[in-house]
Amino acid sequence: MSERQPMKTLSESLLPKDTHLLLKGSNPGDILEELLLPLRHDSRVRDWEIFRSSLVPSPSAATPGDDSCIMSLHHCRTDSVSSLVLAAGKSQSGIATSETGIKTHLYFVAGIPSALNTEYLRVLGAISRVCRDPDSITELLSATNPVDFISILEKGCSR
Repeated sequence: MSERQPMKTLSESLLPKDTHLLLKGSNPGDILEELLLPLRHDSRVRDWEIFRSSLVPSPSAATPGDDSCIMSLHHCRTDSVSSLVLAAGKSQSGIATSETGIKTHLYFVAGIPSALNTEYLRVLGAISRVCRDPDSITELLSATNPVDFISILEKGCSR
């Protein structure tokens, strides 16, 4: 049995083509589909239908003292991906959830191969930590291009 390679950096898994800074969806479901659609033909996605149906919404992180729910992270551990697959996007005005009315601004999708147990927790934890830091949130919401957005995330993950 061959030894598994360690997880790549966040910027090697979140590609500029999968970073959407002007999300157009008007509800959380539309936003999720907007993030997922470009991944349909991604070579890292082995089985699109299983990947899509495996996504599980997770609790959102909020900036302390803010009434907005800053981040939503849909994630799954699945054999339908060959390596870590990430997509991210931002809604400048935010999308209110029907349950609470609180606005969410940043959206993430993560598909992680089942065999990468440790990396799964590391990635989700790193994104959550970055999105709990008010300075990082301000930078992410101000990012004007995908490369800058990814760089801000990567910098925050290495703290």
